[in-house]
Amino acid sequence: MAANCFGIFPRNDPEQELRLKRFFLGIAAYFMNSAFVLVCWRMGYFSSTIVTRYAVLTITFNLMFYCLIRSGLNKRLADPSLTFSQMAVATLVVFNLMYFSGDARNTYLVLLLSMLLFGLFRFKTRDFAGLAVLILCGYALLIALLVRQRPDGIVLKVEILQWMALLATLAQFTFLAGYIGRLRHKVRVNNQELAKRNTELEAALQRISDMAIRDELTGVYNRRYLMERVAEEAQRCLRNGSVFCICMVDIDLFKQINDTYGHPAGDEVLRSVAATVAGSMRQTDFFGRIGGEEFVMVLTDTLSEGALISAERARKKVEQLTFPDISADLRVTISIGIAEHVRRSEPAATFKRADEALYRAKEGGRNRCVVDAVFHLHGASVPELRA
Repeated sequence: MAANCFGIFPRNDPEQELRLKRFFLGIAAYFMNSAFVLVCWRMGYFSSTIVTRYAVLTITFNLMFYCLIRSGLNKRLADPSLTFSQMAVATLVVFNLMYFSGDARNTYLVLLLSMLLFGLFRFKTRDFAGLAVLILCGYALLIALLVRQRPDGIVLKVEILQWMALLATLAQFTFLAGYIGRLRHKVRVNNQELAKRNTELEAALQRISDMAIRDELTGVYNRRYLMERVAEEAQRCLRNGSVFCICMVDIDLFKQINDTYGHPAGDEVLRSVAATVAGSMRQTDFFGRIGGEEFVMVLTDTLSEGALISAERARKKVEQLTFPDISADLRVTISIGIAEHVRRSEPAATFKRADEALYRAKEGGRNRCVVDAVFHLHGASVPELRA
């Protein structure tokens, strides 16, 4: 079962997946180089032992690098991509082939330079310079070994000239790698700045959108947006016969709160009441402030009986609010007038009936919910309901 869960690429780790994709790109280069090694073997430049050793070294080192990345151990290293290590190992493998390749030795310098392209777009100047020093020292050591052990198979002046050409080429590569690295850093910084600005722009657009539909003080929907939603709900009611209720909510004796504790305290009361009522409603309902201390609850797919239950729940929660930062004695209550929308009637008529029910709640002693005295439901008259 564990084997079935194993994947070539790690799950939910994009960085490691990208590193492994680069690793397999290097494997593809190894395959192409291996094809060239086989050609040299067929032409008699290598013995079967040399080719076998090359295959063993290549497979062993690449398996080791794959296991390091796939296991996540590479994350503990300074270079988690292992690019420098992989190129250093590949360089040593190429030098091993060059030692035994005889007259074909110079052709492997071309393969060596093509391999450097993998680091050209990844390394900083310092990294590429370190790799260049490794290659130059390795090639110098190779020349010294050939002069000592196989003097008949080497022309020293030519090898020195090639070493100097390699030095000039690597110096240019190092300069180019530094230039590309600076460009890459600049692009990365610009992308980060662009991402930051995009985030700020999205936040600004969200604030503008909220300002267009939200009441600045309480954060609930404003009057304009609320009326748009009610109009949409009335159209839905007309199309498919759905029902909804409008509940007019008014904070009792709010003027006395302002006069006694000041307008900042009144603003705090408005925010607390708005948050409490909104928190008592379903996500399908919507709630907004239409002015002063007056709010509106719009309860979708709800008959007046259900609306009364919802309104009572909100009223009781507001009644339990305390305001220790204003006064331990301050208690706030709300009155609510409820009207069920009648199909084919105008939303303004439903608002008027809810407002009349609210007036009766105030006249009846406040801190109560009153359903519209008479409304038409399936052609029947229903008496007024009170909490």
